[in-house]
Amino acid sequence: MSKFGLYTKGQVEGSGHINTVDMPSVNQAEAYFAGVKQLTLEQFRNLFVVKEMTNGASNKGLLYANR
Repeated sequence: MSKFGLYTKGQVEGSGHINTVDMPSVNQAEAYFAGVKQLTLEQFRNLFVVKEMTNGASNKGLLYANR
């Protein structure tokens, strides 16, 4: 399984990292996050982007949990 991050789309100030999930593929991660947000995939893709996270990815956007 890979770790995928949910990000807001179109952020000028930063990447807007929201959440992470372990899923086998990016398509399954998108479907999971769309279900959590109660949006269709089309609506979801207009607002958010899902990216695979690497081991060196920073999680600073998670409400100060990693200080």
